[in-house]
Order: sequence, then C-alpha cells, then structure tokens
Amino acid sequence: MTKQFYKEKYPHLFEPMVVGKKKDVYKNRILLAPMASISSAGGAEANGRINDYGVDFYTNFARGGFASICVPIEIPKNGGHANAFSLDAEVMGFMSMHFLQRSVHAYGTKSSCEIYHAGCCMLPGPGRTIMSASAFVYNGNQVKEMNEEDMEDVIKMYVDAAILTKRANFDSILLHYGHGWLMNNFLSPLINHRTDKYGGSVENRCRFPRMVIERIRKAIGDDLTIELRLNGSDMMEGGIVPEDAAQQALIFEDIVDMIHITCGTRLDASSRPKMHPTHFMEPAHNAAAAEIIKKAGVKIPIGLVGSIQDPELAERLLAEGKADYVVVARQAIADNNWVNKIREGRLDDIRPCLRCDYCLDGGRRGALTKEVRIQDDATFDRRCAVDPLGCQGLAKRRFPAPERSKKVAVIGGGIAGMQAALTAAERGHKVVLYEKSDKLGGQALLSDVMWFKKEMKAFHEYLERQVKKAGVIVLMNTSATPELIEEADFDVVIVAVGAEQVIPPIPGLDNAIMAFDVFGHEDKLGKKVAIVGGGSVGCELSIHLAGLGHEVVVVEMGSFLCASAQISERMHTMEYMEKNNVKSYIETKCVEITDKGIFIENESGKQFIEADSIVIAAGTRCMVEERDKFQNAAFDVINVGDCIKASDIVNAVETGWNAGATI
Repeated sequence: MTKQFYKEKYPHLFEPMVVGKKKDVYKNRILLAPMASISSAGGAEANGRINDYGVDFYTNFARGGFASICVPIEIPKNGGHANAFSLDAEVMGFMSMHFLQRSVHAYGTKSSCEIYHAGCCMLPGPGRTIMSASAFVYNGNQVKEMNEEDMEDVIKMYVDAAILTKRANFDSILLHYGHGWLMNNFLSPLINHRTDKYGGSVENRCRFPRMVIERIRKAIGDDLTIELRLNGSDMMEGGIVPEDAAQQALIFEDIVDMIHITCGTRLDASSRPKMHPTHFMEPAHNAAAAEIIKKAGVKIPIGLVGSIQDPELAERLLAEGKADYVVVARQAIADNNWVNKIREGRLDDIRPCLRCDYCLDGGRRGALTKEVRIQDDATFDRRCAVDPLGCQGLAKRRFPAPERSKKVAVIGGGIAGMQAALTAAERGHKVVLYEKSDKLGGQALLSDVMWFKKEMKAFHEYLERQVKKAGVIVLMNTSATPELIEEADFDVVIVAVGAEQVIPPIPGLDNAIMAFDVFGHEDKLGKKVAIVGGGSVGCELSIHLAGLGHEVVVVEMGSFLCASAQISERMHTMEYMEKNNVKSYIETKCVEITDKGIFIENESGKQFIEADSIVIAAGTRCMVEERDKFQNAAFDVINVGDCIKASDIVNAVETGWNAGATI
C-alpha cells in the first residue's frame, strides 16, 4: 500500500475543494453536518452557551479528519428555540467560540456556524410571537403572517449572528433554509400562500430569503464562506420538488458560495424519518435531487446529506457528478474517526451507524399521529447506540487508567459481552470471553435475515472483528459455570448472559411459536400469521414476514405499537407496517390460542382472528437465576446489558463499555 493510496482509491473524496471568492480551501470533500438537535450532547447548556463538552465534541470530528465542523446557532435570541438546548448567539460569547475555532483549526479543519430561525416551529412562551410566511395553526398555536417590519427584525437577527461568527474568527456560516424552518416556510408552497410580492412564483417566494443573504453579505463581505442548506424536496404533496429547488439554487448562487441538499419538513410527522432517514431507506436518498440541481446549470459546489456511510458510495456520488461534496452527521457520531479510517484504508475498523436516530431522538417519544408531540417527561438523553463516547466523550475519556492488568472473564458473547470484552482488552486487561453457542452476536443475530437491519448485522460483525483484534481469548461452544470461572481464578467477572423471552399466561400456548424461533425458519409458518405483542420485535417481525408474502396481524395490549422506539424509527416502522398491509390492534388482549387462530378481547368485545401460525413476541426479561449463579465467582462481579434490565442495544453497548472501562 502506497503512503497516499487514498488518492488512488478515493480521488474525488480527498481532492481539496476551493470555495468562494476568497478561495477557501477545504482539505477534502467530507463535511460534518450541523446537528442542532444533538447540541445538548455537544455541550450546549440550557442558557445557550457552548461549554467544554461542546469544544471536545466538535474537536473530535476535526481530529477525525473532517474538512469542516458546523455549530448550530438558533435565532431569535429570546429563547423561542425549537430545540431545547440550542446555542444562542446572544449568550454563547466570543471566548467560547474562540476556544472552539482554535481547537478545530489545529487540525486544518474549517469552523462553521449554522444560523436558523424556527419560524412556525418556535416554542410558545410569554412575549413570543410565533411567525411564518403565512398565518395558520400549527401544533395548536396560532402562527402570525409576517409583515415587513417582522422581516426587518428577522434580517437583523441573522446579520447579528453572522457578524458574531465573523468576529469569532469562524470560516463560514451555513444558512438553514430547509426542514420546515422559517426560510423554508417562505420557499415552500406548502406554507407560503401569500398574494403579495413575497408569495406565488418561485422568484417571489425566494425574495425574502434572498434579502436575508444580501444583508448578511453586505455586513460581512466575502470574509466568510456562505453555505446554503436547501430542501431538494419537501417530501410532501404540494411542496417543493427538485425542479423547484433547482430554480431556487439558480436564484441564490450569485450570493452564496456552496449549497447542500436535504429534504423533508417538520410540518408532517411522516416526513421526519426522511429528514433523518432510518434503516428502512436507501442511503444517499437526496442524490437524485442534487443531480437535478447540478444539471440545471448551478456552478457553485453542490453537496448532499442523508445516510452516507459507505465510502465507496460517497466516492461514486462525486465521481458520477451527482454532488461535489458529502455532508455527514450520524455516521460521524458513530465513529468520530471515520474520515481518517477511510484515508488509512481501515474500513474494517469503521464502527457502523445503525440509523436508529437515538442520537437525534434520545429520550423523546411521541404519539403516533400527524402531530408528533414531545412527551412532557422527555429526558433528552441523547446517546449513540454504538459508541458510548459519541455524545458524551469528555467525561468518560477522563476515567483513570487501570492500576494494573487484571484477569477478566466475560460470560456471554452478545453485544454487551463483546463490548465489555473489547473495552477491557483495549485498557490492558487479559480477557477471556465465554460463548455457549457457535456464534457471537446474541440477539443481534436475529436481525441478519431482515432486509432493513443490514446495519445491525454490520455492527455485530464489527464488534466480533474488534474483539479478536484486541487479543481477547474467545472460547466458543463453551458454557461457563461458577466452578469453571472460580478455578481459573479471575479478578473480575462480567456477566452478560442476556435475556429470555417472556411467555405470557395465555391458554393454548402449545399452538404458538416464540418470536426468536421464527427468524431463519420463516418457511415453517403458514400464510396467515398472528403476532401477539406489538413491541419493536413484534412490529419488525411483522414487516419482515409481510415482505415474504405472509398476511400478518399484530395484537398489542398497550396503547401504542413499537412503544419503546424513538420518534423517527417509530414513525418509519408504522409507515412500513401500513405499506405492507399489516393489520394491527392496540389496547387488545389475546385471551386464547387455538390451532385455528386466536381469540382477542378489547372494548368492542371478543372476536376470533383466523391464523395458520401464531407467534409470541411479548418481550424479554432478565435471566435472574442464570445471572446470579456467578455473583460470588470473583472478587468483582459486574452485570451488563440485559443482566441489569431487559432493554435495548443502547443499554447493552453502554453498560458493556462502562464495565470494561472501570475495571
């Protein structure tokens, strides 16, 4: 391998990009996307000031090789932010911005500030007026149609934020004109129903958004690169389509330096998973719109965002002329060092993003209606499902190094066990991993057969590779016993024996099959399938089986299907259940199972559902007895994953990492 082989393998990705009148040079074509909703994890305090966690958060991406990082600033400055912990131009202060830009500049990375006004998505509050291009009611709040005085106020806010960015020695600003924010409200016919000079034609709808840029440019000159984030499509009938976006780009290109293409709008919940595409969608879903815009004759660089995880795909997008650069967020969180690993040819070491949106939606779940509302008890506990350091790295990297190398046994080779073994080995401990089956992966292996869970398969295979690279001794087909562990005289035992399926007390269970036993044996099921349990496993299984040609019914006793999933993933799961004609019942109990189907009961009474096969997906629970056998097997015994509480992959990865890192 030559020293600079990446220039041969990825000639477009690693070609420097020259931008704007000041000829700013970006060291490669991979930029970090703005992440306003994740800014709480990135160190935005409740008062809108960036702190040490934020400086560390963004510096990690610079260290990881990204050409530019982007920090979000939301206006107005009176606290009407759509995101609870957004940075505020009024209070974040020069010094915190200087600390950040100096840190990222040390790695040759550009620093950018995203500036956006939430428009109709502003949070209501005393003295606040929620404004947009046109008057309407949104989320129960009356939205005012902006007049020219309001427009002047908003322009001043944008200009002030841009001047702040310039004075803080940042390199660029990004103006967010998509996703249902204020400027998208003007650009999109979905919201802009004005009959004056600011509505109607594409040119008129661009008038106010262009005025904002003109005033910014007048205030800052060419000292800052201006990047524009545009919707290539609103992903809603009657909204912006790629051909509209191409016209808009042509209108703006003489006063901005680069444009990157996104899609979707907050005005409809069904659009949310398209703004932040989940594992149900194909990667790089904005490529078609970006290509249309480029072919319209736009001369400035065009980028695109949206599930760009595969470096081969990223290179191909640029090589085929569909874009000039790529913009990445969630994969960057999953692996801060993503760009460097591509550059160094370490593709097997890239930690894959699951596209689960936990980093975006963590702690937020909403009702399954057109209006997704954040729960009053939302925790905003944003984490990365695959990297415990992804959203909270500073504190955990301060954990002290171990005083000595210890002998560590890990019992169970699922996600939690592998993560615990990997972290312990990386910190210098001698680790033996016991797995009773012939495969590592645990419950994650069940996902291998589902077309929409490719990322989960990639992740458990990644962990398996890393465990072996780290020198962990892996004993397959070996059932650990307390006697075996005690005889080996380990200093620490990490118990990761997983969870067992819940068997509900329903008459006729002999006629049913447990959900975990279905995966890989789908051909044994009849045409009509009834699934008892509408959690994540039941709902995903229903989509999988329906895709194979089965007629599927899901019965859930709770008030919501897929209740533990985050907003975006949940919405997409529901959408694909509907697309696959999965019939569902909520607040409904299965009261009896027969060889012909199931009896269900709800407020409408009792009825029979005919089914050839009945599948039980009633959740999982901790295997207390199996876990507790090892509680005296060593001086220190640590439970991880489902051995603490039957939960999800976020819990498995984090508790596994915590165990390995604190020995």
